[in-house]
Amino acid sequence: MEYDSSVASSRPAENSLEVYFALLEWMKTHNGSLHEDVYISHDDTRGTYIRVKSNGVSSNTHIIKTPLATTMSYYNAIDRDTGNIHFSNHDVKFSSQFMESVGPEEVAIFFLIGQYLRGGAGFWHPYIRTLPQPGSLTTLPYYNEDEDIEWLEGTSLVQARKQKIALLRDKYESSYSELEKSGFQDASKYSWDLYLWASTIFVSRAFSAKVLSGVIPEFEVPEENISVLLPFIDILNHRPLAKVEWRAGTENVDFVVLEDVSGEQEIANNYGPRNNEQLMMNYGFCLANNPCDYRTVGLRTPPGSPLHFAREQQKQLFPDSNNDDEDPFYVFNIFYPLLAPNTPMEHSIFSPALFNAVSVLAANQRELETLEISEHAIQIAKAYGNSRTALAAISQIIIELITHIVRLKSTDPEAKQPCNLKQTHAKIYRDSQITLSESALVIAAWSLQRTRRHGLRGGWEETKHLLSQHMSRIPQGKFPEPVQSRIQVRILERPSILLNSGELFTFNELLDLLPASEERNAAQECFKSILSITSRRIEALRGMDESASPFRFPLFACFVMAVHTTNRHKHNDSTESGKTGESQSFLPPRLSRWASFLLDHYLPPPGDVAWALEDEDDESLVSEFDEIIEKLRERKAQLFETLEPYTGGWNGDADTWWLSPNWVRWAWMMTEQECVQVPDDPLALLGPGDGDAGGNVMLSTETCLYIPQE
Repeated sequence: MEYDSSVASSRPAENSLEVYFALLEWMKTHNGSLHEDVYISHDDTRGTYIRVKSNGVSSNTHIIKTPLATTMSYYNAIDRDTGNIHFSNHDVKFSSQFMESVGPEEVAIFFLIGQYLRGGAGFWHPYIRTLPQPGSLTTLPYYNEDEDIEWLEGTSLVQARKQKIALLRDKYESSYSELEKSGFQDASKYSWDLYLWASTIFVSRAFSAKVLSGVIPEFEVPEENISVLLPFIDILNHRPLAKVEWRAGTENVDFVVLEDVSGEQEIANNYGPRNNEQLMMNYGFCLANNPCDYRTVGLRTPPGSPLHFAREQQKQLFPDSNNDDEDPFYVFNIFYPLLAPNTPMEHSIFSPALFNAVSVLAANQRELETLEISEHAIQIAKAYGNSRTALAAISQIIIELITHIVRLKSTDPEAKQPCNLKQTHAKIYRDSQITLSESALVIAAWSLQRTRRHGLRGGWEETKHLLSQHMSRIPQGKFPEPVQSRIQVRILERPSILLNSGELFTFNELLDLLPASEERNAAQECFKSILSITSRRIEALRGMDESASPFRFPLFACFVMAVHTTNRHKHNDSTESGKTGESQSFLPPRLSRWASFLLDHYLPPPGDVAWALEDEDDESLVSEFDEIIEKLRERKAQLFETLEPYTGGWNGDADTWWLSPNWVRWAWMMTEQECVQVPDDPLALLGPGDGDAGGNVMLSTETCLYIPQE
């Protein structure tokens, strides 16, 4: 079980159990109580906490009863009397002018400052002296020393800290100005330091105003603006997924456990499914093994992009939706428990909103024509030829994960150990972020690896064997055994978004799509010769391997289109007559469907108008290619003669044959749209030394042509 070290972030000024015993006695004088089968305890790891006696407690036990009269909130500042309960201001009185001008949230903060300033004479003194005192908190605004901030470098918390301080400073200056305007006598005592302390107390310890619903009707409680401090209940540490309840009554707020707790175990509260960033921001601690952890990805929607226009259209179509809220672009921890049963494997790690947004940003014009916009989603439709966007999305996500890991490792304080509590929490946060991204990388790399494998049958034993090979790439000891095991469970227990394997091809893999025949041998010889000659004669390509030539995919595409358009009627005739053997000379069904699909979406070039590429450098390169091809037609006719039965005539009009300038430009533009930049060997990052501070990580990608399965 994981608990927060609230001792760290909430150590009271008087560090002994006596102040908590005194708090309990004070509560009892107002008819509060602590269940007889639990007691107050303390240790260096957990600080002060509530522990169960040896006999244990059962589910539905009321552990703590906090009297409503001892709670603190905005209602005390306004001296609210409900008839049953009087929420007294206990001698800290603000003018109605001040309270109306700053609002309930600020009033509560200034009210806590006022009660703190009353010291031992204050009604809440027994409670306030158990709180962490000004200057002792560990939330982000208290990271003031360079040595502390260094531990945040490379994380999202650096900017979050700056924004938080700026926001609080603006609120303080505005509210303090109003306090002075109201003529409040002791305004000068309400300092920035005390404001920062009091606002942190409310953020880190207060409960929803619903805990007062036993005496204040819910329709009178603006939950987002009013928070309530609950003495004694708020000393409980946080345990993710603890089954507890806060029950509002007419005299007390009861803390109830909804599960059996065995003897000598801690009674924990549950702050909700907070990730480590939220815990650091609001509470000043985080958990090394937080099952509810996830990372928010700062994905920006470029102005003028298809995603930008789609989101604007979504707002118009669904004006009453809450789509203006923060985008749920998350990378989840592999233990994240709050998933729907049928969530696909990829969406169990990468939130659907993130995956879909990256898919839309990576989509080509053909795929964008199938864009679906609903109230809660913007996504590319599931259809033949559209899995390319998912492959491109996974590739981009892998690059983001690698970038995140490298940034954290390269900014890690070298050869240092944390020397205070803030640095300890910052290190836990850094390490948990790295583990989260590294485990997500293993799963994303698995998805990509499956799509790169050709000839898979999809059987269970085959999948387990392939997964075993994949996991063997992870250095021994890289992950704790539970993490390593959970990665495999995540992969095996949930279906993948990608239904098919073998949809991405390097150039050397493409010819395997053709049946072994004279046609394939002749095509291979033709391609090899053309690519070899152009790599020697075009200056920009000199020294480039044939398998990396920018003409490799256009050349293959031109060949497939030529064979398809020249012989499709013969293929159809042979299929209809049942003479399947004759079809071996022509394209296999997968390539025939692909060719037809592309010709439907990328109009064939005209025969009477010369095309030119928009990019001048590309056009210059392709023009040099045209000249070489024309010379090859004259001097190495055998290259094309052997393919003539499949591709059709080659020695006639230079503007109509299968490698005509227009067809080459058509294929160039088409393959630019239909390729995917795939990260090369992403798991290499997990090796020793890779990505560490001072190390160099070379992130290379490989261009693959997408050809969908049937």
